[in-house]
Amino acid sequence: MRRFEAVCFSLLLSVIPATASDQNLKDELGKVASSYEQHFNKQDAAGITSLFTKDYLRVTQNGIEPDNTKYYEGAFKNGMNHLEIKTSDVQELSENMVMQTGEARVTGKSEKGDPLEANVIWSSVNVRENGQWKIRMLTSVPKPPPQAQQAAK
Repeated sequence: MRRFEAVCFSLLLSVIPATASDQNLKDELGKVASSYEQHFNKQDAAGITSLFTKDYLRVTQNGIEPDNTKYYEGAFKNGMNHLEIKTSDVQELSENMVMQTGEARVTGKSEKGDPLEANVIWSSVNVRENGQWKIRMLTSVPKPPPQAQQAAK
């Protein structure tokens, strides 16, 4: 019986560091999301692109975006100026690769002053380069209306 208790205790202890490690990973990736929001809210397209790897892949409802910086400059020109990111899930694929999913809300004003809003769902693959997390691939598409989400189930 003591042996069984010792094994159970050892298993319990082995779970605790994994949870702490998971939280550290989420915190590190949270810093990337926070930097992304800050660059967006300052309308700093080049700053956003600096969070990506050199060989990034940016996918939207229009397909592959060939120039991430121009993509965001266009969004700013169209009046989008505020971003809120919510991460729903983080899955570690390897020591240096993570997959994330979430939602984002983008707001702004048109040239006429009308409010603009876009709600999107996103997924990303992040890789660790030189000890720093970078976005390797980001896919974002408009979030479907609630009726379409129910129909898909």
